[in-house]
Amino acid sequence: MNPQQRNAIRLVVGLLIAALTVSVSFAVLTLVFRHDVLAYQHARHPGADPAALERTLWTRPIPILAVTVLYVWVIRRLRAGAAGAYRRVRIVSAVGFLAVAYLFLTAEYPAWLRGLQGVQLALLALLIVAVNRPVMRSAFPAVPDERPRNRRAAWLLVLAAPLVAELSLGTIPLRTAWVLLVFAPMYGGGALFLREIVRRTGGGYANLLLMGVAYGIVEEGLVLQSLTSPHLYHAADWAPRLFGLNTDYTLLNLVYHAVFSLTIPVVLVELCFPAHGTRPYLRRGGLVATGVVALAGAAIVRLAVPPAEDPGYTMPLGAVLGFAAVALGVAVVALRVHPKPALALRAPSPLPLALTTGAAALLFFGLARPFGGARQPLFTHGSWALLPMAAATAVVVLLAYRMRRWSAGVSWSREHLIAAVTGALVAHTVFGLLGQADGALDRGFLAALAVLTAALGAAALRGPTLVPA
Repeated sequence: MNPQQRNAIRLVVGLLIAALTVSVSFAVLTLVFRHDVLAYQHARHPGADPAALERTLWTRPIPILAVTVLYVWVIRRLRAGAAGAYRRVRIVSAVGFLAVAYLFLTAEYPAWLRGLQGVQLALLALLIVAVNRPVMRSAFPAVPDERPRNRRAAWLLVLAAPLVAELSLGTIPLRTAWVLLVFAPMYGGGALFLREIVRRTGGGYANLLLMGVAYGIVEEGLVLQSLTSPHLYHAADWAPRLFGLNTDYTLLNLVYHAVFSLTIPVVLVELCFPAHGTRPYLRRGGLVATGVVALAGAAIVRLAVPPAEDPGYTMPLGAVLGFAAVALGVAVVALRVHPKPALALRAPSPLPLALTTGAAALLFFGLARPFGGARQPLFTHGSWALLPMAAATAVVVLLAYRMRRWSAGVSWSREHLIAAVTGALVAHTVFGLLGQADGALDRGFLAALAVLTAALGAAALRGPTLVPA
């Protein structure tokens, strides 16, 4: 690093320290003279709640303290020549300038404090100029990141998850297909995030299924509140409620999310990009951003669906804590426990395997989900609804056992994986056609989708290349 570059870094560090000093001073003065600041804000907003204004005043210094810690760390890394610290300074300077400019223009503070904000703006503007000078950029040349990533696969998974989970079952009619935009961040972002953390920890399809159960608990239990709501989706009418839990709805949806919301979309995308295999699609920054999008999507669904579909219901705190604890426990098991290889059985040929997974899916849906407008599975009533639930559970357990034994053998190939997924998807759509479609348009769409899925699956059945499980 030449003397000009070292001087450029020292200038940037000096401006960072100056901006940080002014920022901390602003926070301290705001708290010391909080009564004057609150009087000013109350005069500007006479209808505002004084207690809310005071809470806001006390919470605003918290981000400043967090930024202070970040600045200290970034300065140390910048002096050490870290390219990542340089990128963070460029981002922080721009974001800080916009944030201070917003507060300055909205005039939420007295004039004497706005003068200090003007100093902040000037320092941040100088910092933006200093950090983007050619001599500064030359001190931190871009280094190509050789870590593998696959943006196309990531985006395909983001699109596939909501389409498989919602549209291909017919739960969202075509006339309201725009609702997918509400669910897409949660479904797509959640599927991509969970696939990444499972694959980064060396997990296979069994781990994905377990993580899908945790996802189902979060979505249905904490976001939609449908596992305990006595009104939402009429789920309480499906079978007897135990300990405030909608038993049949819980069974159906935890299995459904594990298989159709997470595992099958992941398998489909990995089959489309076999050269990438099970390696991560994202780097660390992309993984963090995806997690944020998934959380934001869950918040959007929480604010959009329960208040409209089930107004007035709030899940008990005990249920919230219980669901959170169970979801966390299942997720930990999914990431930490890798099943030992089972005693292998020779897998059936692709066509019988597709028929097996298809029949299992139809049986499970038919036993666990009310059909054709009925309020309970198989038109049973009261405690009798527990019988088809038990049968549906047996179907899941038996198929899981057989699939594990089949996938442990050397005969389990890419063809078998395609056949298993195709059979399940076709049956899933056929059930939507028979018991879920709303009108001729939706029935035609689901029928065409089932035929197209079967045709694409048949066309993809080529070559015995082994697939890692």
